[in-house]
Amino acid sequence: MLTNNKRQNHKKQAEVSDSEEDRLSKLPEGIITQILSFLSTRESVRTSILSTRWKYIWSSVPALDLTYSDFKSKAYCRDVNFQKRNIIDNFLNVVDRLLTGHSQHVLDKVHIDGSSSGTHDGSHINAWICAAIKRNVRKLNLLGLDSIKPHELHQSLLSSNALVVLKLDLNVILNFPMTSTCFPNLKVLKLEHLVTFKDDTSAQNLISSCPVLEDLFISRNGSHNLRILNLTSWSLKKLVLRYDGTSEDTVQIIVIDIPALETLDIEDVGTQEYVVRDLYSIINAKLDVSNVFCDDPISYGTRLFELLIKRIFNVKSLQLSERTMLSLSHSNSYNLPTFRNLTYLKFFGCCYGWKLKLVMEFLKNSPILEVLRFEGFIFSYKEQGTPLESDVVPNCLTSHLKTIEISGGSVEGICEMVRYFLKNAKVLKELTIKTYYYEDLKKLKIDCEDIFKHRRGSMTWSDGKLAISFV
Repeated sequence: MLTNNKRQNHKKQAEVSDSEEDRLSKLPEGIITQILSFLSTRESVRTSILSTRWKYIWSSVPALDLTYSDFKSKAYCRDVNFQKRNIIDNFLNVVDRLLTGHSQHVLDKVHIDGSSSGTHDGSHINAWICAAIKRNVRKLNLLGLDSIKPHELHQSLLSSNALVVLKLDLNVILNFPMTSTCFPNLKVLKLEHLVTFKDDTSAQNLISSCPVLEDLFISRNGSHNLRILNLTSWSLKKLVLRYDGTSEDTVQIIVIDIPALETLDIEDVGTQEYVVRDLYSIINAKLDVSNVFCDDPISYGTRLFELLIKRIFNVKSLQLSERTMLSLSHSNSYNLPTFRNLTYLKFFGCCYGWKLKLVMEFLKNSPILEVLRFEGFIFSYKEQGTPLESDVVPNCLTSHLKTIEISGGSVEGICEMVRYFLKNAKVLKELTIKTYYYEDLKKLKIDCEDIFKHRRGSMTWSDGKLAISFV
């Protein structure tokens, strides 16, 4: 009797399992292809073994996602170079077959990542681009494809009405002749290290001729073959620039004329000069700028104030690196604008070498600042011969500053800052201190308890963090 019950239970479970399988197989093909579009192409192809119906469904998925790392063979081979060459050839051939083959269904996204595949002849690139454009691709990502010599990007890209997102990291030259409109619907453009422009005019034409471009990212080791990078756009809302400045062959001037810009993020240690038009719409700015080849740091610091810092006066969130602060501190005059909308201010990197007066000037010129963060190693100002006390207490400390966070630094340097802010920040609600060393945290707790005894509130400490809250 017991055996029969077990058999019946197993039968019921099998029926439920079959029923569930039937429900999956009865889904409309459109829904199945939509589900498969969230997988890589390699994973999508694997579903072809599930049943006869699933055998070719993957080929109708509106996305192609292939990564070189998926093709790496784990099999042993005495000749490593020969093995790698075969893997690269296999990778390129598979992309050729899937992208330029007989299938003509529309592709929403094409993502090809050849990172770590080494160099190849580059003959495939333009064929892939033409095939993707013919299939009305909306998102095109070609990454980590380093050819032996640079190829000029195919002009068919310019006229694509479907393309919305374009991300390139491949050895190509961008040559854009004067045209009224290119990339008519492109909203996101990301150009990484291997991409170069033919000349200054090509760069200017590309940016200014995209009528709805909103998000631009440019990263480069070197100069892009440019002397002047002119970024002029009426539609752009976010701009991210990355220049490593490893050689003197870098951009001399970057012009930013983008009235609608809301986010500006720059990491640049080589450009000689920035020329920025007033950014009235700016909300967020993160600046890590300096010039490692500069022979006149005083002049560079002064120009940085006049041509960049004073143009972002409407910013609400501002982050400044150690290199930016050090460059600015060389100026003879700290002629800051009033940041009337600034509520969040962060200094990141090592604070050693900064002039205290500059930090205080930013605080004095930020009347409604609510959050202040220091991230990096903070040295004692006494060791630098510049006490933290100031003749004039910034207005934000007495009326608006509610949150302060200090990460890293010497115990002496942190305690000096804590003493100053507890004395002058009248509406402070939360002070958080983070350090990587347990013994430092213990000493900070003891020192802060002494400083803290004149203020009402509570103190907690754990996991490398000391938090002080005020009533």
